[in-house]
Amino acid sequence: MRRNYEEERASALEEEKVNPVQAVIGLVVLFLVVVIFCFASWRITHADRSGTVAGQNTENTQDSIADWDGQTLTPETVESSVAESSQPQESVEPENALGMVFEPVEEFVTAKDVTNLRSEPSTDQGQLTVVTQLSNGQNALRTGINADTGWSRLEYNGEVVYAVSQYLVTVEVE
Repeated sequence: MRRNYEEERASALEEEKVNPVQAVIGLVVLFLVVVIFCFASWRITHADRSGTVAGQNTENTQDSIADWDGQTLTPETVESSVAESSQPQESVEPENALGMVFEPVEEFVTAKDVTNLRSEPSTDQGQLTVVTQLSNGQNALRTGINADTGWSRLEYNGEVVYAVSQYLVTVEVE
Protein backbone atom coordinates (compact mmCIF):
# COMPACT_ATOMS: atom_id res chain seq x y z
CA MET A 1 0.00 0.00 0.00
CA ARG A 2 2.78 2.40 0.87
CA ARG A 3 4.47 1.65 -2.43
CA ASN A 4 1.34 2.47 -4.44
CA TYR A 5 1.02 5.81 -2.65
CA GLU A 6 4.63 6.74 -3.44
CA GLU A 7 4.25 5.71 -7.07
CA GLU A 8 1.03 7.71 -7.43
CA ARG A 9 2.65 10.71 -5.76
CA ALA A 10 5.72 10.49 -8.04
CA SER A 11 3.55 10.28 -11.17
CA ALA A 12 1.41 13.21 -9.95
CA LEU A 13 4.53 15.35 -9.37
CA GLU A 14 5.81 14.46 -12.83
CA GLU A 15 2.53 15.58 -14.37
CA GLU A 16 2.68 18.89 -12.47
CA LYS A 17 6.06 19.85 -13.93
CA VAL A 18 5.75 22.82 -16.23
CA ASN A 19 7.13 22.58 -19.68
CA PRO A 20 9.74 25.39 -20.21
CA VAL A 21 8.10 26.34 -23.50
CA GLN A 22 4.75 26.75 -21.76
CA ALA A 23 6.39 28.92 -19.09
CA VAL A 24 7.94 31.22 -21.72
CA ILE A 25 4.63 31.50 -23.58
CA GLY A 26 2.88 32.35 -20.31
CA LEU A 27 5.40 35.08 -19.52
CA VAL A 28 5.10 36.55 -23.03
CA VAL A 29 1.30 36.63 -22.73
CA LEU A 30 1.55 38.28 -19.31
CA PHE A 31 4.00 40.87 -20.69
CA LEU A 32 1.65 41.67 -23.59
CA VAL A 33 -1.30 42.11 -21.23
CA VAL A 34 0.73 44.55 -19.10
CA VAL A 35 1.86 46.51 -22.18
CA ILE A 36 -1.71 46.76 -23.51
CA PHE A 37 -2.97 47.89 -20.10
CA CYS A 38 -0.26 50.56 -19.83
CA PHE A 39 -0.96 51.82 -23.36
CA ALA A 40 -4.71 51.99 -22.70
CA SER A 41 -4.10 53.86 -19.44
CA TRP A 42 -1.78 56.30 -21.18
CA ARG A 43 -4.33 56.94 -23.95
CA ILE A 44 -7.04 57.64 -21.38
CA THR A 45 -4.95 60.02 -19.29
CA HIS A 46 -3.52 61.85 -22.32
CA ALA A 47 -6.72 62.07 -24.33
CA ASP A 48 -7.58 65.28 -26.15
CA ARG A 49 -9.80 67.12 -23.74
CA SER A 50 -10.76 70.16 -25.78
CA GLY A 51 -13.96 71.61 -24.45
CA THR A 52 -13.43 70.46 -20.86
CA VAL A 53 -13.56 72.70 -17.83
CA ALA A 54 -10.36 74.65 -17.35
CA GLY A 55 -7.88 73.13 -14.94
CA GLN A 56 -9.10 69.54 -15.23
CA ASN A 57 -6.11 68.45 -17.27
CA THR A 58 -4.26 65.44 -15.98
CA GLU A 59 -1.11 66.94 -17.38
CA ASN A 60 1.14 68.28 -14.63
CA THR A 61 3.32 70.76 -16.46
CA GLN A 62 4.27 74.34 -15.83
CA ASP A 63 1.86 75.51 -18.56
CA SER A 64 -1.05 73.26 -17.59
CA ILE A 65 -1.96 75.47 -14.66
CA ALA A 66 -2.49 78.49 -16.88
CA ASP A 67 -6.25 77.95 -16.88
CA TRP A 68 -6.45 77.38 -13.11
CA ASP A 69 -4.73 80.52 -11.86
CA GLY A 70 -5.43 79.36 -8.29
CA GLN A 71 -9.19 79.93 -8.56
CA THR A 72 -11.85 77.57 -7.31
CA LEU A 73 -15.14 77.33 -9.15
CA THR A 74 -18.25 78.02 -7.12
CA PRO A 75 -21.77 78.72 -8.39
CA GLU A 76 -21.23 82.42 -7.61
CA THR A 77 -17.98 82.71 -9.57
CA VAL A 78 -19.44 80.84 -12.53
CA GLU A 79 -22.53 83.06 -12.47
CA SER A 80 -20.44 86.25 -12.31
CA SER A 81 -18.15 85.11 -15.13
CA VAL A 82 -21.17 84.30 -17.30
CA ALA A 83 -22.63 87.76 -16.54
CA GLU A 84 -19.30 89.40 -17.40
CA SER A 85 -18.93 87.50 -20.65
CA SER A 86 -22.44 88.51 -21.78
CA GLN A 87 -21.52 92.21 -21.52
CA PRO A 88 -19.99 93.85 -24.59
CA GLN A 89 -16.22 93.65 -24.55
CA GLU A 90 -13.86 96.38 -25.73
CA SER A 91 -11.29 93.86 -26.92
CA VAL A 92 -9.81 93.30 -30.31
CA GLU A 93 -10.92 90.49 -32.58
CA PRO A 94 -9.27 87.13 -31.90
CA GLU A 95 -6.20 86.66 -34.06
CA ASN A 96 -5.15 83.18 -32.95
CA ALA A 97 -6.41 79.81 -34.14
CA LEU A 98 -8.11 79.13 -30.81
CA GLY A 99 -10.20 82.32 -30.94
CA MET A 100 -8.88 83.61 -27.62
CA VAL A 101 -9.40 87.35 -27.11
CA PHE A 102 -6.70 89.40 -25.40
CA GLU A 103 -7.09 92.73 -23.65
CA PRO A 104 -4.59 95.09 -25.29
CA VAL A 105 -1.63 96.12 -23.13
CA GLU A 106 1.84 97.40 -23.91
CA GLU A 107 4.48 96.55 -21.35
CA PHE A 108 7.79 94.77 -21.21
CA VAL A 109 8.06 91.50 -19.33
CA THR A 110 10.69 88.94 -18.47
CA ALA A 111 10.42 85.39 -17.21
CA LYS A 112 10.57 84.55 -13.52
CA ASP A 113 12.40 81.42 -14.66
CA VAL A 114 12.80 79.74 -18.04
CA THR A 115 9.37 79.90 -19.66
CA ASN A 116 8.09 78.30 -22.86
CA LEU A 117 6.97 80.68 -25.61
CA ARG A 118 4.35 78.99 -27.80
CA SER A 119 2.85 79.52 -31.22
CA GLU A 120 -0.65 79.28 -29.73
CA PRO A 121 -2.10 79.88 -26.26
CA SER A 122 -2.53 76.21 -25.42
CA THR A 123 -0.62 73.19 -24.16
CA ASP A 124 -2.83 70.67 -26.00
CA GLN A 125 -0.08 69.93 -28.53
CA GLY A 126 2.63 69.63 -25.87
CA GLN A 127 6.14 70.54 -27.02
CA LEU A 128 5.03 70.87 -30.66
CA THR A 129 3.87 74.47 -30.12
CA VAL A 130 6.99 75.62 -28.21
CA VAL A 131 8.77 78.14 -30.44
CA THR A 132 11.51 79.13 -28.00
CA GLN A 133 12.09 79.85 -24.34
CA LEU A 134 12.37 83.12 -22.45
CA SER A 135 14.89 83.28 -19.61
CA ASN A 136 15.01 85.71 -16.71
CA GLY A 137 16.64 88.90 -17.94
CA GLN A 138 15.47 88.52 -21.54
CA ASN A 139 12.68 90.98 -22.34
CA ALA A 140 9.60 90.63 -24.51
CA LEU A 141 6.82 93.09 -25.27
CA ARG A 142 3.47 91.96 -23.86
CA THR A 143 0.78 93.15 -26.28
CA GLY A 144 -2.21 91.40 -24.78
CA ILE A 145 -3.42 89.55 -21.73
CA ASN A 146 -6.37 87.24 -21.09
CA ALA A 147 -7.00 87.19 -17.34
CA ASP A 148 -9.65 84.47 -17.64
CA THR A 149 -7.30 81.88 -19.13
CA GLY A 150 -3.99 83.13 -17.71
CA TRP A 151 -2.26 83.56 -21.08
CA SER A 152 -0.27 86.53 -22.39
CA ARG A 153 0.36 87.49 -26.02
CA LEU A 154 3.96 88.62 -26.58
CA GLU A 155 6.14 89.99 -29.35
CA TYR A 156 9.55 88.33 -29.17
CA ASN A 157 12.22 88.41 -31.89
CA GLY A 158 9.66 89.73 -34.38
CA GLU A 159 7.18 86.91 -33.74
CA VAL A 160 3.84 86.82 -31.96
CA VAL A 161 4.07 84.15 -29.25
CA TYR A 162 2.10 83.18 -26.15
CA ALA A 163 3.16 82.43 -22.58
CA VAL A 164 1.55 81.66 -19.24
CA SER A 165 1.11 85.01 -17.49
CA GLN A 166 1.96 83.78 -14.02
CA TYR A 167 5.52 82.99 -15.10
CA LEU A 168 6.12 86.54 -16.34
CA VAL A 169 6.94 89.76 -14.46
CA THR A 170 6.83 93.31 -15.79
CA VAL A 171 10.10 95.18 -16.11
CA GLU A 172 11.07 98.78 -16.73
CA VAL A 173 13.02 99.19 -19.96
CA GLU A 174 15.07 102.36 -20.41
